[in-house]
Amino acid sequence: MTEESRTVIRASKVARIIMSLCELYGISLDEATDMYYTSVVSDMIEEGVSDLQCRSEKYLATLIWEENHEERK
Repeated sequence: MTEESRTVIRASKVARIIMSLCELYGISLDEATDMYYTSVVSDMIEEGVSDLQCRSEKYLATLIWEENHEERK
């Protein structure tokens, strides 16, 4: 697999995670995008930590949502 194809697959996964945030929690695309890119989970996905990129988009969206709302407490 080439680096270009890995990039395309990763971008597609990120888009599906962001859309899952919108669908699961009724937030806007802008809010979901900001939430994704400011999360620790997104950093871990990019780094390949614990094979998080292999988890479902809805599972990862839930982790990101929980992370975001724990920080507000």
